[in-house]
Amino acid sequence: MKIEPVRMCVGCRKRDSKYRFLRFVERDGRLFFDPDYKASGRGVNICPDPDCFERAFRKNLFERALKTKVELPGSCEELIEEVKKLLKDRIVNAVRMGLKFRGVVLGRDAVEAEARRKRLAVVILAEDLSERSKKDISRLNVKKFELFTKEQWGDFLNRKPVGIIGIVDKGLAKKLSLLIEKYVSLNRRGSLDGKK
Repeated sequence: MKIEPVRMCVGCRKRDSKYRFLRFVERDGRLFFDPDYKASGRGVNICPDPDCFERAFRKNLFERALKTKVELPGSCEELIEEVKKLLKDRIVNAVRMGLKFRGVVLGRDAVEAEARRKRLAVVILAEDLSERSKKDISRLNVKKFELFTKEQWGDFLNRKPVGIIGIVDKGLAKKLSLLIEKYVSLNRRGSLDGKK
C-alpha cells in the first residue's frame, strides 16, 4: 500500500494527507492556487475551511509560510471565491472528460444499471432533485454528493437538465470525491458570516 505524504495546515496546524489540503505557491509575487500539487517551489497548505482561510489571511500566514512577500486578493472572501471557481471548473471538466471515455453515466436508469453491475463508484445528485429520487438513489451502496442544480449540470454538459450522474471509473471517482469535498467545505460558512 502506498503511503501518502503528510502536510500541515497553515491555519489550524492540523496534519493530514496532502491531498486533503489546498496548496498555494508564490508566482510572480502573487499567491497562486496549485490544484494539482505539482507547481515547483515552496508551497503552503491549508484546509478547505473558511475558518482556516480567515485565520491565515488575518495573521499573514501565507507570507510567513512561503517566506516571501506575496500579493493577496483584497479580502479573504475574494480568495475563497477564486479557489471555489477553480475547483468548480475542475469538477465540471472531470465529469466532461469522464463522459468522453465512458467513465461517467447520466440519468437514473443508467446509474441503477451500473449499480446492478457493481461498477458504480460515486453518484452526484443535483441539489434540486426530487426528494423521492434522492431517497431511491440513497439505497445504492456508494458515496453520494449533492452538487449544483439540474439546469446547471445540463448547461455544463451541453445537454438537457441532468439530475443524476454516476461515476464508474474508480480513478475519476477518487479525484472527483476529493475535489467535491473541498468545494463543499469551502461553501460552508464558519466565522466569515457568523453561521456554522
